[in-house]
This record gives sequence, C-alpha cells and structure tokens, in this order.
Amino acid sequence: MDKEKTKIRSMFNSISHRYDFLNHFFSANVDRVWRKKTVNALEKEKVERILDVACGTLDLAVDFSKRFPDADIIGVDFAEKMLERGLKKIKGKNIFPIHADGLKLPFKDECFDAVSIAFGIRNFEDMEKGLKEFRRVLKKGGVLLILEFTPNRNPLFNFYTGYFMPSLAKLFVTNGDSYKYLHRSVKEFPDGEELKKIIEKQGFRDVEFFRLPFGISLLHRGYKE
Repeated sequence: MDKEKTKIRSMFNSISHRYDFLNHFFSANVDRVWRKKTVNALEKEKVERILDVACGTLDLAVDFSKRFPDADIIGVDFAEKMLERGLKKIKGKNIFPIHADGLKLPFKDECFDAVSIAFGIRNFEDMEKGLKEFRRVLKKGGVLLILEFTPNRNPLFNFYTGYFMPSLAKLFVTNGDSYKYLHRSVKEFPDGEELKKIIEKQGFRDVEFFRLPFGISLLHRGYKE
C-alpha cells in the first residue's frame, strides 16, 4: 500500500469512532436524505446482489437492506475500524462486510446487479481503475451509483468546509485536520459533467446525474453496456 493510501486509511480509522456523529451533525442530517435518494435510484431495478464500495460504517448498506430485504448486500472498505463500527447495525440483516481495497475487488466477473459508492471515489488514487473494477464485477445491464460531493464556488460553503468544520471537528476527534482533507478533495474533484464523461469513457451507458438537497452533492447513475 503506497504512502498516500496508507495516510488516507489511517485518517479514516482515526475518526471512525465519531464518523457517524460528525456526518449527521455537519450535514444537519441531510446525509440521510442523500442516502435515501441513492437507494431510491434502484427502486425500478431487480437486484439480488448489491456491492457497496467504500462502505464506511455501513449506513448505505443498511438503507439498501431496508428497501431490498431479500438481496445480499456486500460492503467493502479498506479502513477496518470503520467496518468494525458498523457491525452493530447489521445484526439480522443480509449484509456482509469485507475488509478489501476498492481498486482490487476480491470478486469474480459479473456477479453483482448493482455497485454503489458514496463519498468514497474521490479518495481513490486512480478513479478510472476503480471504475474499471466496478464494471468488471457488474453483470451486463447492471447499475452503477456514485454519490459524491461536487466542487462548489460558494464562499460560504468553502468557509464552512475549509475552516469551520476542521476547527469544530477538533473538539471531537484528535485528527481534526482530516476535515481539511475533505475540503481539499472536494475542491479538486471533477464537476458533474466531467465525472459523467469519465464514467462513460469506462463503458457505462445512459449515464445521468441528479443534484441532491443542499446542492453540494450529486448522484450519478449509469448502466454497464
């Protein structure tokens, strides 16, 4: 594992005990709405196996299980302490967490009906390689869902994410500067149209994106050709 990936993994492990609380707090619980919109994007699809990459503490996996109780849901994350925090949420559910790298998925070709990733793809050292892996494990006609922040030029948003969040986070976690990384990674991430083209380039069709409440995150949906 290279130095940058190790650093990011360590960062997420270090904030895992406060991750859910801070997500809900800083987004005023709108993150719950974003996840629900992501689940709803599959409502017309027939899904038996769902892969959630960079699943963190398994919130999105739990939301999928509520909508698709008969489906098997696999959650993958490279930060083991994030997965550990999510274990208490999945008792009695068909959710199976696996400690693995999203760039090297430990699954055979064409075995999932849907692949999702929420607020994780911007952390990939090679996003196109990640998209190739998602396409590989998707069945033909399978659905890709990417929920991610989008660059925002609003001065208030940039003050909030660049200064207010990191400062306040230090009251709850030792590594409060991890939220400076959030601001920087969002600022450097492709906008909606650019990300759409990147997804299409990797062999996905009918790619479209939707702007979600607060206007700071987008949901991209596409299908494997």
